[in-house]
This record gives sequence, structure tokens and C-alpha cells, in this order.
Amino acid sequence: MKFFTFKQFRITDNRSAMKVGTDSVILASWVQTANTKTVLDIGCGSGLLSIMLAQRISDANILGVEIDANSAKDCHVNIENAPWNERLKVLHIDIRDYNPKEKFDLIISNPPFFANSLLPPEDARARARHDSELRLDDLLNSVSRLLDREGVFAIVFPYLREEELLSEAKKHSLFPSRVLHTKNKPDAVLKRIFIEFRKQSDAQYEEEIMEIRNKQNVYSDAYKELTKDFYLNF
Repeated sequence: MKFFTFKQFRITDNRSAMKVGTDSVILASWVQTANTKTVLDIGCGSGLLSIMLAQRISDANILGVEIDANSAKDCHVNIENAPWNERLKVLHIDIRDYNPKEKFDLIISNPPFFANSLLPPEDARARARHDSELRLDDLLNSVSRLLDREGVFAIVFPYLREEELLSEAKKHSLFPSRVLHTKNKPDAVLKRIFIEFRKQSDAQYEEEIMEIRNKQNVYSDAYKELTKDFYLNF
């Protein structure tokens, strides 16, 4: 079994539909975690977001929900191997069928988001990458009913679908409070948007742009600073 090794834990994604990538690393490093005791990771995959947040938040209980059986198996393995496994849990379930009594302080997701594009041939990878399995409206509806009144919802999404995301979130009474745009290199187009949403509207919010790599095609100082607690070579 192959593992991706971080400073304090390791991840196997051998069976997972989606592999370890910079989107999840940035999202878990970037999201604000103050006053967070309960976390829900929707579409947790191999568990990378959940485990990174367990490292960051020493007293939070973290639940991952994953519809794909093979991804859930990888997540179980990774949780068992993590130093914080007593605070981590994964459920193999459709988030639309999950109805707990409690609400969550933080909900986080790196969701399927390639709508209306050519589906890849592998069924599991298709479900993970495309919103044919979990539509944006379904995701936001789940977030709205499961998020605490004072909680935060953090998501990574394609930059080209930013307007759609903001519009759909507003329909569910979720409003942006913090935004990060990323591009692969200084001369590249914007590729991803990372957004924190809250249930209270705030017309003014923080907005940043980060380049992942510099002109020399090595990781930028900003990216290394953001993720330094996790990567072995930073």
C-alpha cells in the first residue's frame, strides 16, 4: 500500500476516486478554525481534510461523510493510522440521508464540481469529480440544515463557477465572509476559489489572491508559508 507522507501523518488514496492534491491541502490550511469544536467533512474521500483539521484543532471532533465505498475504506485506514484517531470518524453514507441532532461549528468540502463537462470513463472518479451524484443545490441544502447558526462553511470551487456558487449559496442564506483566489503561476489565469460562508450577511469581506508556484516554477513563498505545518520539505 502506497502512502503520501506529511509531517505528522500519512495518507493512502489507492482506492479513492480522487487523489491527494493541492486543493484540499490549501483548503484545510487556509480555513479559520477559532472556536471550532465540531467539524463535518462532506465528501471526505481519503480523509485528508479531516486529518489535517484534526492536527490543527486539538480539541475538535471531526466527522467525514463519504458516499463512495472504496474512498470510505481508505479514509478508515488513514483515520486508524492518524495520531488523533479518537477524535476522527467516517460514515459511508449519502449526506442527503444524514440527519443528526447536533449542528456543526465548521463544515468543509472539496466537492464534485465539473458540471456539464465530459465525464471520465471511471465511474467512481466520475462521481467524485462531477456534480451528477451530488448537485450544488443538494450540497448547499445539506450545509444550511447542518451548520450551526454561528458556524462557518468552507469550500473550494472552480473560479469560472464563482458567480454560480455565490448565487446558489445566497438562496440557502449562506453569505461569503472570506475569499481566496488561486492561480497556478503568476502569468496564469485564476483557477480556484476558496470561500468561507456564514449564515449572517456581511457586505464587506476579506479577499486575497495566491500564486501556488512562482516564475521559477517552484512553490511560492505564500504557498509554503500557508502549508508549512504539513509538508515534509517545507
